[in-house]
Amino acid sequence: MLELNRFIMQIPAGAALTTILDCSYPALPGVSPSCNIPPTFPKVPRGRVDYDKMFDFVTRPRFLELPPLPVQHTLPQIWKPQTYPTCQLHCFCAGRLQEWPSELPLEGTVQGTFTWAFAKAFAAGELRSTVAQQQQALEGITAQLKQHFQGVEQSPVLMLSQSASSSDSVFA
Repeated sequence: MLELNRFIMQIPAGAALTTILDCSYPALPGVSPSCNIPPTFPKVPRGRVDYDKMFDFVTRPRFLELPPLPVQHTLPQIWKPQTYPTCQLHCFCAGRLQEWPSELPLEGTVQGTFTWAFAKAFAAGELRSTVAQQQQALEGITAQLKQHFQGVEQSPVLMLSQSASSSDSVFA
């Protein structure tokens, strides 16, 4: 995540970037002062999992335990970047940290819930949605999946840099 943050910091003001994070740690550090999360991978308490029943569920949560990685630097307890991206950054995230990313049998094959919903929402907007329209459609599709499939916990999250707006185009 720090490498992605470093890359984003190099994008000039006035440029637009849309990121889509469909992963087990779906949050980008240092997006803006209001979205300043630490660039670490803390263990997230997600409740007890009964592995014997995993095969009975239609949904399959994806599990990822990240091992400690050697780092070349040390981070303060609370990471505060000196600057934030000047570009228009729109970051669509699969869910909250406490939620499991899931895979579902959709359209004849098992697919990642967030990626499938993002593509459906974008197609519904005829490939020219604003960030707000995309997020609203994404939340609606995800809500329908939650009603249809027991066990879906994902709630899409949108993070915007200070220069970004929900009225921006998802992809210019």
